[in-house]
Amino acid sequence: MHVELWAIIHGMRIATRNSYQHLVVESDSAATIKFINQGCPPAHSCAPLTQDIRNLVARFEHITWSHALREANTVADLLAKKGQDLDLGLHIFDIAPPDISYALLGDNLGTLRIRGS
Repeated sequence: MHVELWAIIHGMRIATRNSYQHLVVESDSAATIKFINQGCPPAHSCAPLTQDIRNLVARFEHITWSHALREANTVADLLAKKGQDLDLGLHIFDIAPPDISYALLGDNLGTLRIRGS
């Protein structure tokens, strides 16, 4: 869950630097979305990260939080897998990597992958 929370924090910081005011944040981790929406126990190891997210929320006019099955966002799934082959650190792509382009088109059209395929 820490990785999901860090990804959200980095995404929110990027959005802030680019002066975005309206965000849709999707995660395939229902627990992550629940912690953000409802908070988590102060003693939980994720509490500082969820508090950082709550602090960043004040910088935006509107944020929608939603849980999305991994199969509903092929691009995020492929990028997560691609990240395993990259050097440690934050990577920002100005254009979609070629091996992601087809999946990006499918996500844009709203196609779904069948679980297990």
